[in-house]
Amino acid sequence: MQCCIHVAFRGLCVLDIHEISLVEDINHAAHEEAKISSSTQRIRLLGTLLKQPKNKDLPGTPYVIGLTGGIASGKSSVCRRLEGLGAAVIDCDKLGHKAYLPGTQGFRRVLTELGQDVVGHDGSINRRALGAKVFQDRSRLDRLNQIVWPEIASMARKEMRVLGDGGCLVCVLDAAVLIEAGWDGFCHEVWSCIIHEDEALKRILNRDRLPEEKARQRIESQLSNQERVDHSNVVFCTFWEPEVTQKQVEKAWAGLMERLQSREAKPQQPKL
Repeated sequence: MQCCIHVAFRGLCVLDIHEISLVEDINHAAHEEAKISSSTQRIRLLGTLLKQPKNKDLPGTPYVIGLTGGIASGKSSVCRRLEGLGAAVIDCDKLGHKAYLPGTQGFRRVLTELGQDVVGHDGSINRRALGAKVFQDRSRLDRLNQIVWPEIASMARKEMRVLGDGGCLVCVLDAAVLIEAGWDGFCHEVWSCIIHEDEALKRILNRDRLPEEKARQRIESQLSNQERVDHSNVVFCTFWEPEVTQKQVEKAWAGLMERLQSREAKPQQPKL
């Protein structure tokens, strides 16, 4: 099984490399030290800073990490691990639920755009029914996004300000559509989770019990691994054992702490 992800090392002055295969063969065990191969060396880049952050003029508190990844990429697992290391988490999926709660303008707009059949027995939006409807029709998905994305962005920025006022150092903005929605614009760094499509499909079939055709539709409706990596400062892959993922996350966190310490002596921008 091949997972050919090419990473552009723009701004990485230590290595004079413009493009490198990050994950060449995900069947190769990254944690095996008996045989050092080029594949192993590339996999060791997981969890490291691949390119310098662009948004240096953003407010310094909190320092916002935009965490993204495709369906079944292990993003939630990485997010929990970051939270365990001390990061505050803003879950954009949960904010999305609030964007169309019964009685809100978002709720009324969803019903107008997508129909009454997305309402469940309890009177709220049935997310499974909604997902089945929008993933079959790109235009419906676009209409839904136009309703909820601006609301999510507004709520997320408000939570960031609250966290900053409370002295929060690092905030993780957990968002599957971080890049598509443009929310990476108010993140200091973008960290992405990638997984080979075959592995993602297997996980979806085991976890969600969806028909294979629908599972493939969901995978194909999202950004590719390549597109995510192109936007990322740090990349993770959760293909291996949990302890391998943990090592990647700890490496990324340690690197982040070093970068934040180096910023302390520099003048900071106002809070969000």
